[in-house]
Amino acid sequence: MFKNQLKETIMFCKLYKCVILILMLGPFTSRAQSIDFIAGASTSHFLGDLGGKFTLGTNDISDLDLPSTRYAITAGVRFNLNRTFSIRTNLWYARVAGSDKYTKNRERRGRNLNFFSSIYEADAVLEMNIWRSQDRKKIFYVFGGVGYLHFNPKTRMNGQVYELRDYGTEGQYAIAGKSPYALTTMCFPIGFGYKFKLSKREFLTVEVNSRKSQTDYIDDVSTRYVDANLLTAAKGPTAAALADRNISDIPGFSDPGSIRGDPKDMDSYFFFSFSYNITLGVGKGGYSFGSGRRPRGGINGKRKCFEF
Repeated sequence: MFKNQLKETIMFCKLYKCVILILMLGPFTSRAQSIDFIAGASTSHFLGDLGGKFTLGTNDISDLDLPSTRYAITAGVRFNLNRTFSIRTNLWYARVAGSDKYTKNRERRGRNLNFFSSIYEADAVLEMNIWRSQDRKKIFYVFGGVGYLHFNPKTRMNGQVYELRDYGTEGQYAIAGKSPYALTTMCFPIGFGYKFKLSKREFLTVEVNSRKSQTDYIDDVSTRYVDANLLTAAKGPTAAALADRNISDIPGFSDPGSIRGDPKDMDSYFFFSFSYNITLGVGKGGYSFGSGRRPRGGINGKRKCFEF
């Protein structure tokens, strides 16, 4: 257990280094009109192969299983370049989970698999303010960017926790040429949110923050069932037991080659987050909420929705 915690700590430090490099992007940060510190908490929702709606899974919001909701926390920094654009970078710690017991789909419920995982993520996104209220106390914004994450799917069986990657449940150690999947991958955050002004230097954000990963193994499920004898020979009977836990009444449900997951859709997850933001510094002509110089005019006497 200590070794696993040490590995995850080392991975988090590597992600932190990625963020430090992002913060050192001189062409962007040197022009920032203000800098905000961010601290937030979120609900965390996984969209992958496990669980989902009654019909075939799609990895979109309709596959959401509320009982699998977990949590996330974040800290970050926002560099406000002008009234419209900002560069934001965050570190995230999240828990995600999924279980077939929460779906009414006959095949997936019969598969009877479940997982949970910690996720350590570093990301950088471009924010764009696209609407602000007349009283200048609310801003609607959108964002998108890139991130890097570490995960490690686990499950419980007979009261014991198992790290699923170590057992090669889809033949990673049993089939020649099939390597174990990586526990790190890229992701692409995208979303939208509202900023609510509290004071000259403080504001809250409410945000829907989703990301598409570049792996289908956050939940350890992607392709097809493998011969239990091969798994037993490669990694022991525990591997075979973890790979096939089906309770289906469909004949031949888990025969070798039968569908276990869908490799066409990469795993996704999203956060519904609330963040507290405070301005650490305001440059010349900058403002702590929707930074940049005050507009000199509008369009036909009306305030612009966004300004460059």
